[in-house]
Amino acid sequence: MTETRGDGTTMVLGLGNLLLGDEGFGVHVVRRLREMELPPNVRVEEGGVGSFNLLGLLEGVERLIVVDAMMLTSPPGELHLLRPQDVTEPGKHILSFHQVGVLELVRMCSLLGHEPETVFVVARPQEIEWSTELSPPMQFAVGQATEFIRRLCEDIPMKGTETLCTS
Repeated sequence: MTETRGDGTTMVLGLGNLLLGDEGFGVHVVRRLREMELPPNVRVEEGGVGSFNLLGLLEGVERLIVVDAMMLTSPPGELHLLRPQDVTEPGKHILSFHQVGVLELVRMCSLLGHEPETVFVVARPQEIEWSTELSPPMQFAVGQATEFIRRLCEDIPMKGTETLCTS
C-alpha cells in the first residue's frame, strides 16, 4: 500500500485491544483492509489503544475513518456510521473504550490548525473478555465493515449518521 501524505489522503485507523475479544474489532478490520486493493491515497493504520501518541499519524490526513467497538443500544455486531458530534451529544449513552482519547486527538489536531473530516465506523461488542477471538456477530461485522470502508474510500464525500447493516 502506498503511504501517501498530503492532499486527499484518507486514513483508516483501527482501534482496539486484540487481547479482549470483541474489543479488538477495529484492529481486525484494518488487518483485513490491508489485504485489499485500495486507492493510492488511502493509508491503513493500527492504532491499538493509543491516543495522543497517534497525533503524528494524522499529519496531512484530510479524511479520517476511525474503526472501533462502541457500547451502543443496538444488537451486537450491528454497524453504525457516526460523526464526532454524534458521539458526544448530551443524553446519548454511547461509550467507546477509546472515544475520549480519539476525540481529544481530533480536537488536538484542530488546535494545531488541522482538522480532518472524521467519521466513526463502529459496532457494539457482544463480549469483552480475555480472548483473541471475536464473537460470531463481530466476526460477521468485520466482513461488513471491511467492504463498507473499501467503498467509502472510493466514494467521496462521507455520509452522516446511519445504521450500516445488521448481523
